[in-house]
Amino acid sequence: MEKNIYADFKKKLDRIENHIAEEVAPQANELLKESVRYSLIDWYNDYTPQSYKRTYNFMKILDSTRTRGKGNVLRFSVDSGAMDSYVGWFGQSLQPSTAFDYMFMDGEHGHGKWMMHQSLPPCMYVERDIESGFGGRLDKIINNRIDQILRK
Repeated sequence: MEKNIYADFKKKLDRIENHIAEEVAPQANELLKESVRYSLIDWYNDYTPQSYKRTYNFMKILDSTRTRGKGNVLRFSVDSGAMDSYVGWFGQSLQPSTAFDYMFMDGEHGHGKWMMHQSLPPCMYVERDIESGFGGRLDKIINNRIDQILRK
């Protein structure tokens, strides 16, 4: 009987040690999406355009936020994959990956001689949230999952 309890407990500990990130990744991704959403809203609200009309194309990056778990490591990513190209003046277009770098990574509203305003980059807000465990909410998700595993 003791051997079965020991084996069961060892199996639960192994699951926690080697698979906890995979189990909490979907909920962690919701925290990431919330962080990205608020960072984009702050970025948009920091500047009112004078010479162009907003398309809100940048908001599409919410569709490409990903949180992957492997073992006990979570990997968060945000990219331009869901964005469309920007049609610029004189028939030129701006590729989504370049626009993402200008806006998300650098906080730019425009670029070069068309730079209208520079805000704090949204990535800074998101990085801060990740580093804080989304204000401690990620720890609660992980602890709840560990508790569920141990009680089964």
